[in-house]
Amino acid sequence: PLSPQPLMAANEGTPTLSLASPAVPVAQLRPETPSTSPSWYSAWPRPFAYGGMALSRGGYEPTGGIVGTGLNLESTRFLFWAEASADNLHKQDSNTGSDLDLKSRIFVTAPRGFFFGGGAQWSKLTTSLYSKQAWRPTFGGGKDLIREDFSMRAQVVYVLPGTDRLNASQGPEMSLWLPSPSRGRHWFYRQTLGLYEAHQTAVPGNPGTEYRFLTSFLDMTVMYRF
Repeated sequence: PLSPQPLMAANEGTPTLSLASPAVPVAQLRPETPSTSPSWYSAWPRPFAYGGMALSRGGYEPTGGIVGTGLNLESTRFLFWAEASADNLHKQDSNTGSDLDLKSRIFVTAPRGFFFGGGAQWSKLTTSLYSKQAWRPTFGGGKDLIREDFSMRAQVVYVLPGTDRLNASQGPEMSLWLPSPSRGRHWFYRQTLGLYEAHQTAVPGNPGTEYRFLTSFLDMTVMYRF
């Protein structure tokens, strides 16, 4: 009868086949880039510029142009915007006029793409007959919607009357970005719709609060972030 042969240990020279994949050093893994990651963040503010069309009603000519520039920071904890803009929308009572605006917003990020915060803005209307200016605080929030092949940002802030004693304008501003600024892109489309309630301009002896009206604007712009 055949006697059983002893098995040879692997460490005695018998070749073995390993099915385990070799470990890949962490340093060799391909890092995510703005074009491949679902979101992209920066440690430093980035400048941007934009231009487009401004539509308005409530005492203004219906169409005009708008240009602006500013800084944007998209970090894991904060979102920051600071910008200056000018438009050439004319007032109907003088057929002249232009607006200057300074805006600053800072938001704290939250889970699932939400963010909340506020800021302040200054605006000045100048015509051949008169000028108005005011500072206004703002508060609000929004959400980034990120998909593999699509992204957008929706934001709503409420603009308070602030130092506007002449008209006490206030109301919501709703903004939409395509794609979301949290993506590492250069070109964006942004539109902002503002709906304001105001009262008649106050003059000595008449505060104007008995007559209230609604006014609105829509800015449609193309933005380049450097």
